Amino acid sequence: MNYDVIIVGAGLAGLSCARELHNANTSFLLVDKSDSLGGRLRTDYVNGYLLDRGFQVLFTAYPATKRELNYESLNLHTFYPGSLVRINNKFHKIGDPWRKPLDLFDTIRAPIGSVKDKLKVGFLRSALKNKSLNNIFNGQDIQTIQYLKNLGFSEQIISTFFKPLLGGVFGDTELVTSSVMFEFIFSMMSSGETTLPENGIQAIPSQMAESLPEKSILLNTQVTSVTKNAIVTSSGDQINANTVIVATDGPSAENLVQVSSPTYNSSTCVYFCAEKPPNIRDYLAINGTGYGPINSLCIPSNISMSYAPKDKSLISITVLGDKYNKNANLMSDVLIQAREWFGNEIDNWEHLHSYIIPHVLPDQSPPFSEIKDKTIYLDSGVLVCGDYRENGSINGAISSGKVAANLALAKLGTL
Repeated sequence: MNYDVIIVGAGLAGLSCARELHNANTSFLLVDKSDSLGGRLRTDYVNGYLLDRGFQVLFTAYPATKRELNYESLNLHTFYPGSLVRINNKFHKIGDPWRKPLDLFDTIRAPIGSVKDKLKVGFLRSALKNKSLNNIFNGQDIQTIQYLKNLGFSEQIISTFFKPLLGGVFGDTELVTSSVMFEFIFSMMSSGETTLPENGIQAIPSQMAESLPEKSILLNTQVTSVTKNAIVTSSGDQINANTVIVATDGPSAENLVQVSSPTYNSSTCVYFCAEKPPNIRDYLAINGTGYGPINSLCIPSNISMSYAPKDKSLISITVLGDKYNKNANLMSDVLIQAREWFGNEIDNWEHLHSYIIPHVLPDQSPPFSEIKDKTIYLDSGVLVCGDYRENGSINGAISSGKVAANLALAKLGTL
């Protein structure tokens, strides 16, 4: 069969592209080497626990997800709007006084920057909520750490709050990510909720695939080469199309077509289960001390009970970077730090699984212009899309897929 379009890669970009083509009554084949849809958004079911492959959340303010997803069907569960910051041997609450006004006093007295710093956070929140996304994505482009210093934030609040919070979002331990992405993500955090779908993060791609015809999806199929009109699989089969779209991550795309892949930030996600969880409720706990492997910790089962069996709890710990990937002492180092935080209660924790994630997000250090608006046809005639072609986020992946579909439709003459 000759398809109008073949899409290689069934992550969010590929699924978004497929949905747009399907809505335009255009024949397509969505091909992926994995046994399931979703790309980096995957959830495993282990002994009654839902384990997302890496700590991932959905910001409900994302414009692309508001357009593409049915939030009600996902049954989203929200994190507390703020964080617990670990510093000086205890946790301190940093809340959003606009949404949690009763937490204002705790936030002001927390030793996380000065009162002046906290007022600046409020002013920045207000300014970015009122700044259009077009102005954000075409705005100032410097490293986030320099951007924060230029705004007058102290070194203390940068190191104890912004670094661990944004480090967990970008996989960037030094805040070298472009200030464009900082403004976008901080705007999304301020404008909506931080959530988990009831059935795990993979519920997002699963919902996106519901409207696609089953015969249009081909899993467990490795693509070894592509041209503008065909793909070849590892079994030697050639499948033809009028146009081919590569919607994989950067390294996979680089192996298939003449496109340069960015470097990627990495992390390790460690899961434990316990009968009694740490007393951090529905907060994200972040490490403001600057030492030790743990960047952040949360209890997904406190956000949504479906993440763990009844009377059990799931604990998620994120370690940034790759220095621990080959460190045989990682588990020991994590537990040592967890004991400093929670005492002997960690003796009842049971290790469930660890995920080493080499491609958390593409490096997005300046100039950001080298990333955005790069969902294009290459000279070879192959179309490429993905978050690394727009911006490294769920929103960027979905947006890139939509752009790719419309470029393909225009080439096919169906727009």
